[in-house]
Amino acid sequence: MFFSLTAFAQNKFEGYNLFLDVPDTQKAATCALRYSAPTTDITITDLNRSTPMKLSSCGDATARVTQSNSSTAVMRASSTNYKWCFSGEDKRYRISFKGDSYVGQVTYDWIATPETPGIYNIKDFGAVGDGTTDNTTAFKSAMAFIASRNGGTLQIPEGDFVVGSTVALPSGIIIQGISGITTGAPTNNVVKENPSRIRLKGTNRALFRIGECVENIAIRDLELYGSSNENTSGIEAVGAFMSSQNFYFERVVFNNFNRGFYAHGLPITTFAWQFDYVKFNHCRFVYNRDAGIYSDVINSDWKIEGSMFLNPKRTPQQNANSMHFEHAGDILVSDTYGGGFTNAIGGIYLDVTDSAAITVINSQSESMTAALVYNGAVLPDAGDYSYPIMFVNNIFDAPIIFKARRTFVSTGNLYGPKTFRTDERLRVYSTGDRFCYDGYTLGCQNAMSSNNFDKATVVFMTGQPDEGMVKGRSTFFGTDVQFGAMVQMPSLLQNALPAGKPNGSMVYCSDCRRDTTPCQAGGSGAPAMVVGNQWICL
Repeated sequence: MFFSLTAFAQNKFEGYNLFLDVPDTQKAATCALRYSAPTTDITITDLNRSTPMKLSSCGDATARVTQSNSSTAVMRASSTNYKWCFSGEDKRYRISFKGDSYVGQVTYDWIATPETPGIYNIKDFGAVGDGTTDNTTAFKSAMAFIASRNGGTLQIPEGDFVVGSTVALPSGIIIQGISGITTGAPTNNVVKENPSRIRLKGTNRALFRIGECVENIAIRDLELYGSSNENTSGIEAVGAFMSSQNFYFERVVFNNFNRGFYAHGLPITTFAWQFDYVKFNHCRFVYNRDAGIYSDVINSDWKIEGSMFLNPKRTPQQNANSMHFEHAGDILVSDTYGGGFTNAIGGIYLDVTDSAAITVINSQSESMTAALVYNGAVLPDAGDYSYPIMFVNNIFDAPIIFKARRTFVSTGNLYGPKTFRTDERLRVYSTGDRFCYDGYTLGCQNAMSSNNFDKATVVFMTGQPDEGMVKGRSTFFGTDVQFGAMVQMPSLLQNALPAGKPNGSMVYCSDCRRDTTPCQAGGSGAPAMVVGNQWICL
């Protein structure tokens, strides 16, 4: 009688008693990545019963594996380097151990250490992209495994990967989907399903969460989709004590959440959490109920570039805003579109409670309730003249509303005829702005008022010549003007002095006689001024 003996190759498994969790009830600094003591028992469970479970230790003498039965074993981490290690014949084992008071029991599906670590596939951790299987454990396992390697790339292949509870993100991770954003034409069509999609199941939760002490995260070519927009977020960043920074999102779709990206502090530090250096590049924010981006943190250097916000209809139940900033610091929005639809007007393109410097360049809103609202909550201490809000080369027809003191620098923009709704606390510096470039654009018709910034204090505003049906306007100085050199006025003949100029207008009349009212020709020249609606020569 002959017996067939099968030898199984041994794979190495190693890691630490680490776990990822982002609490929101902490009373002291609590990083998202934390550790259990090396004396904590770790249970290893066999996930493949078709092969025998035969484990061996590969750590030091203090990190031994003890097999309990045919399907489970127990081990501890090394007391010297806090690392655990074992060998087994399978590609993946389940490990579980006790975490802290916030996270409770921790369970991960741990994969064997690859020969060339650094790039991993979510399917290696047991994920199935069939649109129904709950892959929460697979995603949490992948995050913990990559955290144990101090970073790496997690590939999300084509598929619809369902996640049922929030997954915390570690520092140094790159989450990479495939194919990028798929859209229809024209641009106001709703974004189609992305080849790589992660779907959040349930309400009152976020898909991904970023906590304290986290840095250097990138997500690319991926759709984050909410099965419900009832208090959900695609990505939520939350903390109180330790800052987090350096986050990059490229060609990511945030689809059908309450808030696509939601960053906020906690009450214990009066919401003053620092969450810095965030960049959205060519992202899409689609039908997010409250806002595509909602930030209530002390932030610095946020950039939203080449992105699009497709907003749902604004109703009493949903704000339908593109971007909302509570405490903004150094925000740049460029080449970014935000809009609703002609039969479903969206909310506010840029809703700012208070801020430091904000710059908007080459951007546009359409079919929105407002383009910009500053201090919509009418907070008494909001507003500061020190930091400007700057608009450059944009197109906005919807209202721009200021409800606090602010410096507004505007260059080369195209506004509607009744866009601004401000009071005298707004100080405007306008260069090359247009409120219409012919008699019909954006509803402009015939002559317009000389001050198109409502009741704002216009410090400086460049003029425009007459253009067809549109009457030009003079360059306007709203404060005293001081010249450090000679000023030369235009020189005209007496018969060329223009009629209808406002009182106070001045020229030099090259053939006028001095001390004549009205100005008379036949002299050697005199300064001329409009006084009492006629030209007099001084």
